[in-house]
Amino acid sequence: MSSTPSSSGPDGLDRLDGSRPPADEAARALKDIDRRRNQAHSSAINSRWVYVLFAVVFFALFAAPDFLGQGAAGWTSVAFGILAVGYVALLNTRSGSALLGQPVRPRRQEISGRFRRYALFTLLAVLLAGFAIQLLQPHWHLDVPYWRTAVGAVGGGALALFGPRCQQALLSVAVRGGRRAGESALDGTH
Repeated sequence: MSSTPSSSGPDGLDRLDGSRPPADEAARALKDIDRRRNQAHSSAINSRWVYVLFAVVFFALFAAPDFLGQGAAGWTSVAFGILAVGYVALLNTRSGSALLGQPVRPRRQEISGRFRRYALFTLLAVLLAGFAIQLLQPHWHLDVPYWRTAVGAVGGGALALFGPRCQQALLSVAVRGGRRAGESALDGTH
């Protein structure tokens, strides 16, 4: 089995005729690659309507026990779980993620391992805090009327207003190097 010679050198910048491109042409090509990568990453954000819909559902599920009685507290927890599982299931299919307005997502190789560890530990801490609050809740005697409605309104409003910006910020931190437009590890600016 014979090997064919590669048309590019080890850095991938050689042309087919064996010559190297001028520095300005190589810099333009690298900036174009970064621009397209940033464009793809900005397409990995859910549509605004998804955040508004989730904000309304979040508010409704939080406020339900205040208006429908304590019996609603049991089924709202199940509804939150079904909503979370359904959202993840939709994001993991092409048609579902396109429906949510997120036609692309970064490759798994682009997400830094450090971010994955921090995200896992944060998720675990929130989960444990939720269990602790649930265990301590019977000892609380909050006589604040409609406190769940207030929490649902604040949480839903924050989700609707800051959801896309928060997702964009998390994505920029998650992608290896957290590069911004115009920065590249190859052209020495980062």
